[in-house]
Amino acid sequence: MNTETLVEPELVADGRLRLFSLYVDFAAAGRARWATSQISRLAGKQWKTSTEMWNLDSLTTSEPIRKVITQDVADADVLVIAMSSLDWRELELVQWLDSLTAGKTNRPGSGLFIGLLGDGRGEAEELDWTVKQFLRCARQMDRDFIWRWMDRDAMADVDYWLTDSVEALLTRKQPGRDAIFLQEAAIGDF
Repeated sequence: MNTETLVEPELVADGRLRLFSLYVDFAAAGRARWATSQISRLAGKQWKTSTEMWNLDSLTTSEPIRKVITQDVADADVLVIAMSSLDWRELELVQWLDSLTAGKTNRPGSGLFIGLLGDGRGEAEELDWTVKQFLRCARQMDRDFIWRWMDRDAMADVDYWLTDSVEALLTRKQPGRDAIFLQEAAIGDF
């Protein structure tokens, strides 16, 4: 008599979730910090989160610092870009994001790119341009992209816009293995 036994391997993640935030101005720094803390909360205790946060101006400090930041972003599971104003286009930021696609990444799967944009008072034309640029960059970096106006309601409504994307990312980070089928031959009478 032949029997098939389905053995499902235990799914165990490496347990690390790397978060990286880049903010354009002081007000945006608080919003970026809030978003990474929400992501850590959503991930739960089974994930060890590490968070780095830099100011956009850090990219122009020195070439060694720029290289460190660039590699850290490439390796991060979640990239958060926060800016309080959309009064002008952040061309330097977009050019830097474009440069990330050429770098080597140690990230095993697709990541998440979150844009925290303005405060609801921005110009529609600048918002459209920024979102299109971020979306293009996210695709090139193999990241899902979501964005949100960062008014007071956004911070109170995390379950509405952040939860699904974080859950999808964590699901992708689980090491999936196919179930293993074992054939057992039973000889004799039972």
